[in-house]
Amino acid sequence: MTYRQVETNVDELYEYLHDDLKDSKFMLHLRFTTAGDTVLRNAHPFPILEKSKDGADLRMAHNGTLNQYKPAYNAPNKWESDTRVFTREYVRPLFKRLVLGRTLEEVLSDEFTDTLVDSQLTAASVATFIDGSGNTLLVNAKGNGGFVDEDGTYYSNKYSFDVDHRKPPVYGGNYWQGQQQQRGTNLVGKTQGTTGVTTSGTKTSTTEDFTDCNVEKFSDKYDLGMKDDLYLLSDEAIELLIDEEPEDAALLVKELLFKLYEAENKLEKATKAVARKSQLIKELEQNNLEIARHDEAA
Repeated sequence: MTYRQVETNVDELYEYLHDDLKDSKFMLHLRFTTAGDTVLRNAHPFPILEKSKDGADLRMAHNGTLNQYKPAYNAPNKWESDTRVFTREYVRPLFKRLVLGRTLEEVLSDEFTDTLVDSQLTAASVATFIDGSGNTLLVNAKGNGGFVDEDGTYYSNKYSFDVDHRKPPVYGGNYWQGQQQQRGTNLVGKTQGTTGVTTSGTKTSTTEDFTDCNVEKFSDKYDLGMKDDLYLLSDEAIELLIDEEPEDAALLVKELLFKLYEAENKLEKATKAVARKSQLIKELEQNNLEIARHDEAA
């Protein structure tokens, strides 16, 4: 049994989960629209296999962003989400082949199945599968901060429990480095556990002189204390920053350009210093050679 809808009535959903499905194994996905339109065809879970055609029912939900499957902004199918494209172009054809001559339970428990799906996921993406008999497959289960609570319910991330997660800045700490860079929630379990609530910290931004102007530094605003934190931002973090905080994205570009300029200046100075030292060494060697010749002649 599969239900998909565009809008969610929270009270009705809570009652349904804790009453009708309290003794059942189920998969639930709550979508926060990023790529694609907010339409039923982009709602999770997506149908992968159908019993009438494939001998078994299989559904998939996805948490994260798959840039290689996201339609271009001017593409005819720009209304589609990355997960819908991923389902059509990769997941559904894959499982239709894998299930030939095998039971779906065998396919879901095969490590090679996990490897094939995981090869298409980003580090912070999670793919959740469930069939008509309640067999499940969690691919990259901990990649987006996934965990299992004391009731045995699996959640694909922790940040969705933060009531401030979708609110505008001010953000604190290494926000763009953390698990919060992905959107959406997959859930597999028997009952929905108690929601834990955390709050994001706040850091006062500072400013420093760059060269001839006073510019706020991205690394200070987001408390990126180590250079690796700044230089190794993930693709998902950068894209989320551009989409949701373009002004801060501009700060990041300015800071990186300045650091590149600064590094090139240091390299140029170091190169000139090495050249000068090499020239001095050659002159000293030449002088020593002339002195040695003079001594021999004497």
